[in-house]
Amino acid sequence: MKETIQEIIGDQINKLSTYLDAIEKNGLEVKSIDIDSTYLAENYRQTQTFSKCTELKSLYNSLPKNKPVLYWFSFEREKLNDYTLQQALESISGHTGERKIAEIPKIQRKSSGTLYVGKVKDKFHYRFINHLGHSVNGKTGSLQLTYWYNPLLYGNLKLNYIVLEEEMKTLIGILEIELAKKLKPVLGSHKN
Repeated sequence: MKETIQEIIGDQINKLSTYLDAIEKNGLEVKSIDIDSTYLAENYRQTQTFSKCTELKSLYNSLPKNKPVLYWFSFEREKLNDYTLQQALESISGHTGERKIAEIPKIQRKSSGTLYVGKVKDKFHYRFINHLGHSVNGKTGSLQLTYWYNPLLYGNLKLNYIVLEEEMKTLIGILEIELAKKLKPVLGSHKN
């Protein structure tokens, strides 16, 4: 039994090592989506209208579906400063009964430039829709941006993401925690 376990662990380490070598050689590509008021329009809250919208369908279809993704939402600190952040967080409380919104810390964090850090093992396109607030199911915890975030007041958001290979699925949770420690997002819970 011990040999079988060592073989499994050794095999996984070799796969990860190969992938990490490729990252070291080629680097990681960070992709970004600028989120303005167009993405948060109320008419997209209806069933599947966002993913079928002519203007946004190509973006939706281009998002990763079967790979792990590490992502974070960033904002302009000049527009979403500590004061306006407090206002934005207060506006969330009016929607907590109808939509499950990402964890709001009991003690407000300083405006760090990062709203949220997250990860998915697959189906990033669905997670994107959830965060925008256009999901049919309001019980999935996410940012639900369309219900409280106003780009005209707080500035546009930027969704930054890195698509990883299958071999990284087992490590993506660790990567999320480490990225959150570095970026210090104002929303969400990232515990060791």
